[in-house]
Amino acid sequence: MSRKYYLKIIIFSFLLFANFSGQENNLIISGFVRDNSTGEILIGSTILLYKDSVDANNINLVKLSSTNQYGFYAIPKVDVGNYFIVARNIGYKIFFQKISITKSTGRFQFDIQMISEDIELSEIVVKGEKGNEVKASTIDIHPDLIKNLPSLTGEVSLFKSLQMIPGIKAATEISSGLYIRGGSPDQTLTLVDGIVIYNPTHLGNISSTFNTNALQSIRLIKGAFPAEYGGRLSSVLDIKLRNGTKEKDKGIFGFGSINSHALLEGPLTKNSTYMISGRKMYYDAMQKTLNKNSLVPRYNFHDFNTKFSYRINENEFLTLSSIFSEDNVYSPPKVEDINYEIQWQNAAVSLNWLQVNPHSNFSNTSISYIRYQFKSLIDDIGTSTSSSDYFALSKLQDVIIKRNNEFFHNENIVSKVGIELTLHKYELTYSNLYSTVVENDPNLINEFYSSEASIYYQNEWQISSRLKTNLGGRFYYFHDMKSLRLEPRASFAFAIDDELSFKGAYSIAHQYLNLITRNDVSLPTDLWYPSTSKLAPSKSAQYVAGFEKFIKNDYQFSVEGYYKFLNNIFEFKNIPEIGDQGNIEDLFTTGKGEAYGIEAFANKLSGNFTGWIGYTYSWTRRQFPELNAGMIYYPKYDRRHDISIALSYNVNQNFKLGLTWVYATGQGIILPVGQYQFKGNYSGTGKEIKFNYTQRSEYKMPAYHRMDINLAYNFIWRKLNIETYFGIYNLYNRQNPFAQYVSIDKEKRIPKLVQLSLFPLIPVFGFNVSFKNEKNIIEFINQYFQK
Repeated sequence: MSRKYYLKIIIFSFLLFANFSGQENNLIISGFVRDNSTGEILIGSTILLYKDSVDANNINLVKLSSTNQYGFYAIPKVDVGNYFIVARNIGYKIFFQKISITKSTGRFQFDIQMISEDIELSEIVVKGEKGNEVKASTIDIHPDLIKNLPSLTGEVSLFKSLQMIPGIKAATEISSGLYIRGGSPDQTLTLVDGIVIYNPTHLGNISSTFNTNALQSIRLIKGAFPAEYGGRLSSVLDIKLRNGTKEKDKGIFGFGSINSHALLEGPLTKNSTYMISGRKMYYDAMQKTLNKNSLVPRYNFHDFNTKFSYRINENEFLTLSSIFSEDNVYSPPKVEDINYEIQWQNAAVSLNWLQVNPHSNFSNTSISYIRYQFKSLIDDIGTSTSSSDYFALSKLQDVIIKRNNEFFHNENIVSKVGIELTLHKYELTYSNLYSTVVENDPNLINEFYSSEASIYYQNEWQISSRLKTNLGGRFYYFHDMKSLRLEPRASFAFAIDDELSFKGAYSIAHQYLNLITRNDVSLPTDLWYPSTSKLAPSKSAQYVAGFEKFIKNDYQFSVEGYYKFLNNIFEFKNIPEIGDQGNIEDLFTTGKGEAYGIEAFANKLSGNFTGWIGYTYSWTRRQFPELNAGMIYYPKYDRRHDISIALSYNVNQNFKLGLTWVYATGQGIILPVGQYQFKGNYSGTGKEIKFNYTQRSEYKMPAYHRMDINLAYNFIWRKLNIETYFGIYNLYNRQNPFAQYVSIDKEKRIPKLVQLSLFPLIPVFGFNVSFKNEKNIIEFINQYFQK
């Protein structure tokens, strides 16, 4: 890869759309919608423009718009005259103001400040967009919703809450990431403020790798996503963090039985804000103190997030975001048959530059640096066989440059166009035996470099009052393979009336970086590997169709079916013998797969008692010529039945109850059905025991189910808002397996099935303290300590 190649792409990415306005010569009303007190942008606000007067039947309504993910709106082609502009958003008073348009061209900037008002939590719901929004398989979640649901750590549990939605599951305690519609976690594109996160969760998804108290918006697209997203096969999780309040210094401190967390935010100057957060989980310390002889794996994590925002002028903004997290899972000291140590780290920093030009074209330019590391060490010490031994250390480093543009042609047509360049560096160390020499020898490190570029275009068209479409496509170029791929995307939404709508979508996607795991090992063995001249990129084709029904805004019902075809997906060959010689690509095999199913969702939206029930009936299948004798098998992502129940009850304004229950069919794994030995010295000592394994996923682990409860009470003490909580994770102490394996009894020399369960019944309790004060935070804390 030459410097000229990189230079051409970088120049192209910044200049391609720099001077293209895409607008006719007409007047445009545009601006940002923010919270009046905090300065936070308000995503999804509805903007209505009335001619001369506002009427209940919308007879004088001439234009309407909504804010994008950066709180920006635009109303093009507005004639000279007098208007009333109205803005609406859940939890805010309706904004209403008269404006006069005296010119016929250019831009009329009108920023809106909305005043919050107290609303009942029952009015905040998890649902797809109502009416004719063309967002098939898309769910927008308000952060306040999930505060009522039980959490092992006592704070907002985003990923646990997402698993309550049909089609989404991580059905073992050890699983990190989301298994969406039969896809592996690496097939979900996770973005936090535009930063790609390879592993966005802590162990068992008990918490995300970023402080969820800082969430601004959450959007999950379960399948057939639009052209503005790329690089993954199946789904998208797009998360925005708050910029930090401009009003006063604020903070949240939480102290619990197994973790603690803190968040500080406030203004730095008149035009800049900050937000800093950190967390520490010490579950392993509690284990060592209360149950030293337990065989439950030891676990801890910590993370740290920051975000700084600076307003250059009315139309330009800079934000600097950073994310760091580290997880550690290790075997307890009393374990006799297996030692393991699993670690992963996320580190990323991103600089974003938002601009609005005189034609109200909106653009966002960003540059990100991402570093991810995953280490798996498994040492089977209970037998002379090495079939369970494994060591891998993978390190990824990315530099990503992106530019996205949004053009508002008229009130019915909005187009988006963008370009992205990614430079990858990979370091891999792998072996089927472990020693400190293997881990630290630089000669055993395999280094790879690759790059990819993409350009996309999509057009959102409101064809009629009831029909809306989103058409577009994405071109991908993978430099190492000289491969150019086209990804067409299309979706539609048709509203029969105000309460019933039909939606559908189709998409093609490619993935050049894949997560490859050992199916014969239950513990995590994540190994990221890029496409090369020998390994073609993975490809998916997705089809989605369904309907959504509302009844008086009190109840929501939806049914959605999907089909997904996968090609050129990777797996390890059967029981790969990984050594320090040869090419690791020789250990992989490629195949195809499919996933299909139907999802049903019933949601009660209002009242003191709210909640939902979700059910998924689905199939996930794989077929590899070199695996399972070429026969179709059902991988661990396959879950035939999946049920989720989430309930919330507001006893009064201060006291709230939450309950969740989940059930999922047990995952399929590989286990040996027999054992054998070679006589003489053919296999070394002649005493080494070898296992004869079953067909892939022929053995099913027990079904996974668990109930959690949470009680929260809020009160004010000395101007501090205090929330106390008490919960029980795994209420009826279900021993859900996160790993099963066969080991050899050292004395009897017979095989035995070993099951490990991670989280038994765990009572959790603690409190969160939040405040806002005109004084400096340090002065504020000192004041209370002195008192």
